[in-house]
Amino acid sequence: MASRFHLGAATGQQLLDPWAQGISIMRDVWSQLDITQIGSLIAIAGTIPTAWRFLHRVWQEAYGCVRRFFLASVTIPGGDPLNRNVVQWILANRPRHCRSFTGRTEMGRASSDRAAALKKSQHAIQYLPHWNARWLCYDGSIFVVTRKGSDFGSSLSDPSNDGIGNEDLTVSCFGWSADPIKNFIHACREYAEKQAQFFVIIYSRDRYGLAWKPKARKPLRRLDTVHFDEGLKRELLGDIRNYLDPRTRKRYQSRSMPYRRGYLFYGPPGTGKSSLSVAIAGEFGLDLYEVKIPSVGTDAELEQMFQEVPPRCIVLLEDIDAVWSDRSAGEKSQDNGVGRDGQNNTAPNCTLSGLLNVLDGVGSQEGRIVIMTTNRPEQLDSALVRPGRVDMKVFLGNISQKSARDMFLRMFSPDLGCSSDLDTEEVEKLADQFAAEIPEDTFTPSLLQGFFQLHLESPQDAVSNIRTWVTKELEKNSDKGFEVINGRKHDM
Repeated sequence: MASRFHLGAATGQQLLDPWAQGISIMRDVWSQLDITQIGSLIAIAGTIPTAWRFLHRVWQEAYGCVRRFFLASVTIPGGDPLNRNVVQWILANRPRHCRSFTGRTEMGRASSDRAAALKKSQHAIQYLPHWNARWLCYDGSIFVVTRKGSDFGSSLSDPSNDGIGNEDLTVSCFGWSADPIKNFIHACREYAEKQAQFFVIIYSRDRYGLAWKPKARKPLRRLDTVHFDEGLKRELLGDIRNYLDPRTRKRYQSRSMPYRRGYLFYGPPGTGKSSLSVAIAGEFGLDLYEVKIPSVGTDAELEQMFQEVPPRCIVLLEDIDAVWSDRSAGEKSQDNGVGRDGQNNTAPNCTLSGLLNVLDGVGSQEGRIVIMTTNRPEQLDSALVRPGRVDMKVFLGNISQKSARDMFLRMFSPDLGCSSDLDTEEVEKLADQFAAEIPEDTFTPSLLQGFFQLHLESPQDAVSNIRTWVTKELEKNSDKGFEVINGRKHDM
């Protein structure tokens, strides 16, 4: 049998069962134990939890005394940008032997494997070091960073949350002065700013509407990737650069002028209004705060949102025409709860006057840039776009042949590693042929970009297929005056 083994077959010894042999040995050992000794061991084991609780209590009391008399500390509330900076520094400088992690599915990042990206269930896994207290040394001083918060697990369940900077932090060090802690926090902020210098941080209100939270971190977008009138683009950038100049702020303050600036980006859908906002934020190193008026409950909540916006940033109000078409319609919907079409009112709870007040009212903040985007500027209330609230209007229209040529060169630049072996001169010749097929002021940049997405590997294919694509798109545009129902066309 496989469970038996042979010992000394040449001497005539029998086969032995190892399990039976082990049980026999344990029986012999148990028979030699003294029952009184067993009782003593059980009694000693029973005192271990009590002793552990006593030592833990002594440690807490001793730590409390040391903290009270020998430690300086700074507490950073959860959700504050400094909190996030400190946690990022700790995670970047954590010891290699860290063994305790919290694992979560990272919904915002897809797998880098092209084959795995085709599968619906493939998502990256994020491992966050799990810690409540961390001892560290910086600039010759010893610090202890403690993290407190009961919502750590619930915050991780939010797909938009990356698990960084959600709990209150207390940074402590030995000594009577908090200056070493301040220097450490300042170093953490500088580190975070260096890490984010190639990204635009987009903030939005959390799901409870109580605080601003980082929503996304987008790579910087070059302004030459947003195609509209070059002269107007230079004028816009010059105006923003002049506004952000510290000397401009002093000029405004010395003349008792409110230090604010507002812009209106308007044009057909897909012309790059939102992309231009992100590109401007990256160009001038500003964070972008996204305000969704329909989700704001009251005027007081809207005012609180603007009060919490830092002074040097961009506040983005997208599709402002979809919020209020005019003042009378807003008043009628508030009075009757019914819109002009007879349907139930779905307008936001905050009013147009509330928005006007936070833009340039008595309690409005200064130092920020407000950008509003719209597809239908003619439907905006005149009070919303008057000078002082909107200082410059920027039209983003359909793409020109020159911009189409620039987009072709950007898509198939030899520096991007395109699979073709064309040099710069050959790509420029193809760009001229491509641009000649694009009707002037007909297609939006986003529509043309969709065509490029189908031919990123071959500029020759893009040139050979552009005429057919243009013909099909023009045929689609000719049907815009009809609504297709069950395969038939009806006048709208």
